[in-house]
Amino acid sequence: MLTLMNSSNIYISQAYGDDGYSGTSPAVSDGGFGPLRTFNQAFYRINSLRSSGFKQPLSIKVIGDYCLENTVRFGIDKSDNDFLPEHEIGNITLESYGDEKARLIGGKILKGFKKDNFNGRDCISLYIPEVKEKKWHFTDLYVNGKRANSTRYPKNGTLEAITTENPGKKENFDQELFDGSKWFVAKKEDLENIKGIEHSIVSFYHYWIDEHSPVESYDRETGKLTLEYTSRFKLTVNYDENLSSDLHYYLENVGETFSDENEWFLDVEEGMLYYIPEEGADIDKLEIIAPTLERLIEVKGYPEHRLCGVRIRNIDLIASRGDYVSKVNTAMKEEGKFASDAQSVHGGHGAILFEQAECSGIYGCNISCMGVHAIEINYGSENIHVENCNIENIGAGGVKIYGNDVNEPIENKTSNCVIKKNLIKNCGKRYAAGCGVLINHSSNNEVSDNEICYLDYTGISVGWRWGYHPSNTYGNIIKNNHIHHLGMGRLSDMGGVYLLGCQKGTVVEGNHIHDVISTHYGGWGLYTDEGSSYITLENNVVYRCKNNCYHQHFGSYNTVRNNVFAFSGEALVRVSRNESHVGILLENNTYITDGNYVYDCWVTCPPTCLLANNNKVWDLNGEVKMFKNGYDLNKWQTVANKDEGTVIEKPKYILIDKEKREIKVLK
Repeated sequence: MLTLMNSSNIYISQAYGDDGYSGTSPAVSDGGFGPLRTFNQAFYRINSLRSSGFKQPLSIKVIGDYCLENTVRFGIDKSDNDFLPEHEIGNITLESYGDEKARLIGGKILKGFKKDNFNGRDCISLYIPEVKEKKWHFTDLYVNGKRANSTRYPKNGTLEAITTENPGKKENFDQELFDGSKWFVAKKEDLENIKGIEHSIVSFYHYWIDEHSPVESYDRETGKLTLEYTSRFKLTVNYDENLSSDLHYYLENVGETFSDENEWFLDVEEGMLYYIPEEGADIDKLEIIAPTLERLIEVKGYPEHRLCGVRIRNIDLIASRGDYVSKVNTAMKEEGKFASDAQSVHGGHGAILFEQAECSGIYGCNISCMGVHAIEINYGSENIHVENCNIENIGAGGVKIYGNDVNEPIENKTSNCVIKKNLIKNCGKRYAAGCGVLINHSSNNEVSDNEICYLDYTGISVGWRWGYHPSNTYGNIIKNNHIHHLGMGRLSDMGGVYLLGCQKGTVVEGNHIHDVISTHYGGWGLYTDEGSSYITLENNVVYRCKNNCYHQHFGSYNTVRNNVFAFSGEALVRVSRNESHVGILLENNTYITDGNYVYDCWVTCPPTCLLANNNKVWDLNGEVKMFKNGYDLNKWQTVANKDEGTVIEKPKYILIDKEKREIKVLK
């Protein structure tokens, strides 16, 4: 007879399981054999087993669909005074049973829709009592595995404001940039025909972030619209290139614009959900999910005893909440509620969390329809792997790795994680500033062999210390990734690979990057931002970027070698600040232009921060232009004496398609 003492498998079924069953059989049979129903019961039995001295690795096998009512928490039992570190829900694999993948769903599958007509459009509708009674409110909806679109006003374009709170000048750049607004005055005629403004969300953009806040109140007499969350950055009504893009906003969840396929509207006062199916959709086969949980899975230990050996394997993870509020204004040292993080949605939660964990990971899973980040590897985690997963249709970013700043306790150090062979696609669907992979205050990680595409911001972002300050971000390897179709014209100031701060031992190698399209400035392939130093960028192929293939804001002693840069909208290589030390060594690179310059230094020529040797330059129009602000190749080599061996030469082993502005490096 199988018991938990002589079997390594525990079975769970929401459809036909029972917490009174043995848990050792996937099928119900006489004698009380069958799967359990809840994860709580499974963990209770595992904890009892561990405390009895049985410590073998175990598997929790999930059968079919499971709509989670609570987060699945792998943790350590510290509930009594006799706590022993080995009494932990670790050394466990969570996986599907059988050939068909199980699904863990962080929400409710809504049923009972009827045909209806709303705002003059045929649609389907559902009355939800919990919404009308103010017991449940959701701001995301997923239909057949993809995000449904919230209504927005105006349907196309944006609205302008008359004035904003705090439009004046402050004493310094940081104070002015971070001097957010709690309100602005709208043009009354823009909103006079819109009902239910108090139940809508206001959205607007800064160059590199997008901001979102529920409406706290709206005064129809004065046009004053008060935000529930203060804007992260200064709001102005006039363009200011140094601090803020001018305020252009729109409203979401507006009934008056309900009109398009795959669009939904939640009437909070009446408790009614309306949705327009796509043409040809079988209404009876629509799976409509409203999320209820921020997190589906949590793997969490303690600094004094990390949780070890939790593997999530071969399972589908679907749907989490996307309502997120940023609570810290880092630059101004203020606590509060803000409509965005200062960059990359870095404070946002992940639907799957690893914290104070080690030797754990997630493998071969499909992760979709998550509201903020899909996976969060947080403080005190080491050797966490994310491999062979499909991560798609995500509200913010794919994978976030976060560790201790140099001034924080060493027990919060996060390092040696591997993000490998994943597809990370269609991220930033609610928070455009989400990155495919974000690494902050973390060292010795590997991000390799991934395809990262169709994001509204940066593909891979590494670093979190501005300027030349000490950093815990170092030794990271970013290699052999295919990164493409970023920006999508929504944000600015981004890179296929973005790096920030001093990073000894960090290598960016063998990546294929193309089609980085920003709104204004900053559509860059490789981007070494403020203080980026001691980084090797080699053997990368970068082309079709709106601005530059490689951009360095400022930094020191970066080696850029054996890369191919081609077909940028402006110069191939740009440096935004000249400094007295060497910032970049450019060596053995191939530059292919079609009328644009090779270098744009934004400083007086010759720049002191550049050194170059043995590069090959070719222009398809026959005339090589080296520097936007002055020097040709001869003058650069003889007068500036900064270049050895660079030649104008048609590249070998590279196929060039001028019409498509595409290249292929032959091996």
